[in-house]
Amino acid sequence: MGSRPAISRETILSVAYDRAQKDGMASLGIRTIANECGVAIGTIYNYFPDKASLVTEVVARFWRTAIDEAGVLTSAEERSQGAEGTLMVYCRCLAQGLTESLGHFQASWLREISNLDSRSLERTRAAEEECFRGISRGIARHIEADTAITARAREKFETEQLASFIWKGMFGSIKLGDPSCKTLFSLLELALYD
Repeated sequence: MGSRPAISRETILSVAYDRAQKDGMASLGIRTIANECGVAIGTIYNYFPDKASLVTEVVARFWRTAIDEAGVLTSAEERSQGAEGTLMVYCRCLAQGLTESLGHFQASWLREISNLDSRSLERTRAAEEECFRGISRGIARHIEADTAITARAREKFETEQLASFIWKGMFGSIKLGDPSCKTLFSLLELALYD
């Protein structure tokens, strides 16, 4: 009896990621991934105890890649250094970078994530939240550093809560097809600077 080739967790994840990127999240089946890797189904289960675990890792990689490949946080940080209205410059750069990065992926990914089974969705949301906390921290740093925000506005909000609100609003706008986040940014400018 011939032995199957040894395969790493990373290789399995890469195959699954590429498949989901090409054919969508619905294409992630344990049997399908095992076939593409040329291994037995049990080999996949050695690394991923269930489909939800595999899907969670693929989504986590999706967000890390989307953020890293676009240099979203770095380029937004660099472009907003010393600029007046630091927060708004940063947010616009962040939205543009994320939109460009997400454009490399199948547009349906964001919608498909919402359609996962409850177990996968719960795990996926936790993985996403880990990535999103880093983005919110960057927004919070720019809120603190933006000297143009009025004292009156600063009295009305908690920095971390505002940062979270801004990120969720940006994410929602991008997800709904408004990469410029025009309405959100207009409201922020009115609330924070007037």
